[in-house]
Amino acid sequence: MNKSEKRRQMIADMHQPLHQQIYKERGYRVEPMQGIVKDIFDLNRCWMRGNDNNRWLFAAMGLAVQMHQLIAYRNKKSTWQIKEQVLG
Repeated sequence: MNKSEKRRQMIADMHQPLHQQIYKERGYRVEPMQGIVKDIFDLNRCWMRGNDNNRWLFAAMGLAVQMHQLIAYRNKKSTWQIKEQVLG
């Protein structure tokens, strides 16, 4: 299998005990912000590697969600039910 230098480095990093523990925690750690963003924008899978524009897009999406969560919180409404407000 032809693996790039970056991939070989990532594999080596993943075999370190600290990184193995962090990766193991992904199975039970709750990440509500990612869940909300994925639900609102109907994302099944998203990759953060690659094009820098994707990072800006995800940052903008996260900011939009957080702004509408703050508005909902101030209005004493559910911060989870903001899909219509975010999408317009």
